[in-house]
Amino acid sequence: MDVYPRYIAGAIWSARKDVKVKYLTVDQARTLDYKFFQEANSYDLIIVIAGVTVPGKYLGGKPISIKELEEWFKIIDKPSKILVGPAAKFGIGTIGGKVAELPTKIKENFDVIVKGDPEVFVYEIIHENSLEKVDPYITRTSYDEVEEFIIKGTRIVTQHPNYGLNLIIEIETYRGCPRVITGGCSFCIEPLYGLPKFREQKCIVKEIEELYKLGVKFFRLGRQPDIFVYKAREVSLEEFPKPEPSEIEKLFRGIRNVAPHLKTLHIDNVNPGTVAHHPKESREVAKIIIKYHTPGDVAAFGVESVDPIVVKQNNLKVTMEEALKAIKVINEVGARRGYNGLPELLPGINLLFGLKGETKETYKLNYEFLKKIVDQGLLIRRINIRQVMVFPGTRMWAIGDKIIRKHKSYFKSFKLRVKKNIEPVLLRRLVPKGTVLREVFTEKYINEYTYARQVGSYPLILKIPEKLPLRRFMNFTIVDHEHRSAIAIPYPLNVNKAKPKLLRLVPHLSRDQVLAILKNRPFKNLEEISLMLKNRKCLKYLTVC
Repeated sequence: MDVYPRYIAGAIWSARKDVKVKYLTVDQARTLDYKFFQEANSYDLIIVIAGVTVPGKYLGGKPISIKELEEWFKIIDKPSKILVGPAAKFGIGTIGGKVAELPTKIKENFDVIVKGDPEVFVYEIIHENSLEKVDPYITRTSYDEVEEFIIKGTRIVTQHPNYGLNLIIEIETYRGCPRVITGGCSFCIEPLYGLPKFREQKCIVKEIEELYKLGVKFFRLGRQPDIFVYKAREVSLEEFPKPEPSEIEKLFRGIRNVAPHLKTLHIDNVNPGTVAHHPKESREVAKIIIKYHTPGDVAAFGVESVDPIVVKQNNLKVTMEEALKAIKVINEVGARRGYNGLPELLPGINLLFGLKGETKETYKLNYEFLKKIVDQGLLIRRINIRQVMVFPGTRMWAIGDKIIRKHKSYFKSFKLRVKKNIEPVLLRRLVPKGTVLREVFTEKYINEYTYARQVGSYPLILKIPEKLPLRRFMNFTIVDHEHRSAIAIPYPLNVNKAKPKLLRLVPHLSRDQVLAILKNRPFKNLEEISLMLKNRKCLKYLTVC
């Protein structure tokens, strides 16, 4: 759950205590169908949070579409209607490779399109009891203005459909970018916020404490371009400010003190340039994070491209050599396997195509970069290959999608090569056959498979070739790999009840042994199976319960 609904709900309750606030996800609205329209028309005010700034396909839900914004909010015509979020501020980037847009039809459906900070705008309109008197471009000047909203809005999480299950809460530590002093990356919206404005540790800790009291156990410190430079003193002076490990330890230690039994504490973005320029301090920061976090964590590196021409023309962060150096630093500290089965902290690589200066050579160099990661035996949690989503206000706005259209065949070929030659190797290295992953949440059925994930940053998708009970936490054994997901079976597998197709996937269990088990079950204990089998390595994956 992102910050928008929490901050906005808190702003409403700060302005008026007696207001009823109802929160719905877009997927819930789709399920309710006509009942959603009936209920929505009974409210005084509808606030729609729409748009994404990073394209992708999501297992947990599908963002609201342009078509839905056009159609739904014609039907909902009685309340006042406000559009907020990335769609309102920057336009709707439906998928990577498209220019963000906000069609006229959508604008006509809303009374106000909020270009500023929605929580501040909403507070003011409720306080003033007027939509017309408040500037939709209004923004906060510091976090002090909204900390009351943040705390009061925490209780809206109880209305999320996944509350009490696998709900992970995104926590904001700061916004803005240190690299704004050199202009930032050509495509990025973060420099539009200016230099970083940091939230105080005590405020972040207080928010997590309130959420923890409500039963939330999963947290991600996201919504910033680089967690490693949180409260760095050289911000505004250096493009790559030196990290301040003591400030980051103060934050993480405080979180653990108020939420001692949390189940996930992960980070999001890390600037690989920070790690490459300050390897000593970055190692310290990584060690601190590992001390307090939960395993399976991802430092998402916005490499974007290692083509020196593209790097220069788009003011990107690192050269190929610097990117490899940053990956090695995180591997040195974070590659050891944690209690839940995944390495503690690994890099994630973001590659972005359609940028200024891109040629056929760009694809060759980026593939060479990924090949070096493989050849050097490094671990990567995941690779995101995207086409740029172009937003107004960024320097890419003048370019639009013309490079993307020109290089469509290069992009498709690159993705196929990575899918075939790079991702499977890295995935097998990440979770070899026989790896046991713990506390995995079963989410949905697709065909005859159950799809399941651990709760965290960029969780690995497991496909289980059987329909298991949904919305439960289970342990699984990795038995095979696809290019971005893994095939798994329950751990330990009950030999007395398991279907033959699952028994055949147990590591170290031969076809003949499977037949013998099927012929002789039920068993009273594992010792009976052990006496029957020559190769007993499989026993650690089995149970008779």
